[in-house]
Amino acid sequence: MKLVAALSGLLLTFPVLADSIIVNGTRFIYKGNEKEITVQLSNSAERPSLAQVWLDNGDATVTPDKITTPFIINPPISRIDGHSGQVIRIKLNAGNSLPQNKESLWWINVLDIPGASKADKAPEGIGVFKMAVRSRFKLIYRPEPLSGRASAIAKLKLQPAGTALTLTNPTPFYITVATISQGRGEPINTEAVMIAPESSQTINLRQAVRAGEELTLEEINDYGALAKSKTRAG
Repeated sequence: MKLVAALSGLLLTFPVLADSIIVNGTRFIYKGNEKEITVQLSNSAERPSLAQVWLDNGDATVTPDKITTPFIINPPISRIDGHSGQVIRIKLNAGNSLPQNKESLWWINVLDIPGASKADKAPEGIGVFKMAVRSRFKLIYRPEPLSGRASAIAKLKLQPAGTALTLTNPTPFYITVATISQGRGEPINTEAVMIAPESSQTINLRQAVRAGEELTLEEINDYGALAKSKTRAG
């Protein structure tokens, strides 16, 4: 209890400056026929912020200086004034070795380091704690030869085993299923699941599913929106 009280005291003593950088999407698709893609950063606060942007291949614990990617980010670090914006350009290096027969997944990291402003001045004797906030967003590289992304969800195979469900993705695309429902009921999955190309993943459900039962899936599409479809468990 003493530790909780001490932490509460710190929270009361040091006002916290939260993140203010807004990113114009939740996921980004880099199509193989595009020279580059852009990510728009906007600062919603009065104070300036320093934004650092880098990519990782799924391991969020690796620092930017230890990561090698086939992409170039420009600029990797930028100052964004209050109520202003910055365009980040991501370009794929020529001669890269990314697979051309299926999608590749990377993660965009945005670190928001808040600056100071007159409005942040605290009463005398009280410090201001500035908190850097990191956000991550999916970046999917889709090779130019691939087509048929919209119909990929229809090819997803579902194999039930009581309250376990194995989802098999035979397509070259990443498929993210947000919800799985029986009839018009509430979702029976506990969290969203992303199935990599040509792979399977088994999840646990709140209720058992029978073979042949019709299920309603909500997929997260390229635009970050939910798209419903119906399928039957195998």
